[in-house]
Amino acid sequence: MSPSQHSERTSRRGFTLIELLMVVTITSLMVAIAATRFRITELTEAQLAGLQLVQDIDYARTRALATRSLARVKFENTSSPAYTGFLDTDADSTIAETAAETQNMRGIGRRPLPSSILFGRGSVPAIPDDATSSAITFASNRVEFNSRGVVQPMGTSGVIYLRHVNKAQVVVAVQVSAAGNVRLWTYKEGYWK
Repeated sequence: MSPSQHSERTSRRGFTLIELLMVVTITSLMVAIAATRFRITELTEAQLAGLQLVQDIDYARTRALATRSLARVKFENTSSPAYTGFLDTDADSTIAETAAETQNMRGIGRRPLPSSILFGRGSVPAIPDDATSSAITFASNRVEFNSRGVVQPMGTSGVIYLRHVNKAQVVVAVQVSAAGNVRLWTYKEGYWK
């Protein structure tokens, strides 16, 4: 065997065990650092639930306008909190909360809140201009839009509070104005924003 063949053979070695352990260790550290950055916090969970509710209420209002019908979102503040959308199917300007009216709403159906979210204000004060202490300030736990997209009865407005199960100070509020505008509030650092 010539010296050049011998050096060629020794230069084609694989990785040593120490090199492999170093690569695995560095990769594990990078994954651990990245995973903590992508963890969903309690505040983010509440905000996501609030955003979904904002979109669904706005969708119900849009369906009322598009179909020139009465639309309703009803809140169930029970052991399994949820809300359901209804759209008047027979143009009689009443909602009987039937399965056909839920199906006619399309897109909302009955939507349960995430398991970590409840209706409630937790341990935070009400949003500005809300003097109530209720989790849902709409009469009969429902918001209703007429064919012009205005909240029924005329002049009615309200708030739906959502809180995290584990932290009573993690709260968001969905405010619906009498004109049908929907706004999301977040309680953060001692203030509503």
